[in-house]
Amino acid sequence: LLDGGSPFLSSVDTKPIGIYIFFSVIFLLFGRNNMFAVHLITAIWVWITALYCYRIGRTIHNERTGWLSAIFYAVFTVTYIPKFISTSIILVLMLPLTMSIYYIIKWEQDRDIHNLFNAGMFFGIACLFKYQAGINLILVGIYFLFLAPHYLKESGYRQRFRPFLIFIIGGTLVGFIFFLYLKYLGIWDAFFFWSILGSNAYIEAGITTSDFFSRLLVRGGSFMASTLLLWVFGIREVVILSRRLFKDEQSGRRPEPYLIMLWFLTSLIPVATGGRFFGHYFIQLLPSLSILAAMGISFMMDKPLLSSISKKRLYAIVLVGMLFPAAGFTTARIYADKIYAKVNEDNPNSYRPLGEYIKERTEKHDTIFVWGFATPVYFFANRPAASRFLWCDWLTGRIAGSPTAKDDLFDTTKYATPGSWDMFFADLKENKPVYFVDTSPGNYHDYGKYPVSGYPKLMAYLNDNYTLESTYKGADFYRRKDEN
Repeated sequence: LLDGGSPFLSSVDTKPIGIYIFFSVIFLLFGRNNMFAVHLITAIWVWITALYCYRIGRTIHNERTGWLSAIFYAVFTVTYIPKFISTSIILVLMLPLTMSIYYIIKWEQDRDIHNLFNAGMFFGIACLFKYQAGINLILVGIYFLFLAPHYLKESGYRQRFRPFLIFIIGGTLVGFIFFLYLKYLGIWDAFFFWSILGSNAYIEAGITTSDFFSRLLVRGGSFMASTLLLWVFGIREVVILSRRLFKDEQSGRRPEPYLIMLWFLTSLIPVATGGRFFGHYFIQLLPSLSILAAMGISFMMDKPLLSSISKKRLYAIVLVGMLFPAAGFTTARIYADKIYAKVNEDNPNSYRPLGEYIKERTEKHDTIFVWGFATPVYFFANRPAASRFLWCDWLTGRIAGSPTAKDDLFDTTKYATPGSWDMFFADLKENKPVYFVDTSPGNYHDYGKYPVSGYPKLMAYLNDNYTLESTYKGADFYRRKDEN
């Protein structure tokens, strides 16, 4: 983007372009690859998200609920994120998604239709980061058209259809602007192929090759253990709200807590879709779960018969429940390199020597290509990629997040993207990378299963145009013969 490249043509991905715009704006303002700026903006971003959690909690209950909601979100977004505290896409999309829920609640308070329109727009913006945000359209539809008129009986179906329609209009406006932007750039067809069809293929591959229940037990169980405080009080609040929902008495019942409950329950769907259960997927649960837990704790605190000693014990449980996982994961990150080595896990810093090797031997305008799933090499080398395929799963059919990625006997050829090899060789012919780096010898990111020698046409291309310069840190460095 910063060099004038077109999304889905110069580089491909299944995701929308929201996160790439996010990074490109930061690099444009603060300098390319300025990761300090990325971390600072991310911290502010999370703080603002926590602020909206506070606003929601305060609005639907009281000040204490607001503060607990914000603190819970801030603390538990840095527990159980594998490898490092990252500027993940889901962490970024949670701000517009949380703002969307806030403006629906604000509409419940003042009936100003502008709030519904704002809610729809922020929902639309969230979908530009990741399609998992789309579940909130179903959430809002259930809330307005089913829950509120039929169970809460706060208003009729017709009175609830109009606000839902306004919400949809706000989201559609964002989608229409995005569509016009893609058409203006001439990349609509490429977007549809790589992002829409590609996302569907990614999900289907995950469903057919992943051990759903095993991953749910291990990864889901690990996340629940890491955020146990939220689950204990949050699920308790869900049970209480659910029981009240089916009782006949309607006095004093407000719809907003049920919106939060639905937000949590429907967010479980995108977390589980595809069966991969990556750690950062669970972040989508945190705003609603934090608010529900805060509500449950606050209601307990407000009980008139609760003694001062019991209140102190409850505060102590909350404090320990936050500090213990936060301290544990902070300590783990201090010794991250040793832990990666001990458990034989991919370490982002392992790619630094490969990038520096290239950086010392090339000019800034020189292009490179890295075979495998080793995108950090491009970052550490600070050299442009010679192909639209920044990782090679499109070519090899490797299924990310699936046990088949490590199974040498499982052939993934049928999962390769049709036409990808023709595009790949066209990119190499046009951009002529100075270095072709093969990371398969060192089994970086489990790519030992896919050596370049396993692809005769690629091997012939390397033999004709490159010389094996060296093998360094488990990677083969091929240098182009006619670079001058």
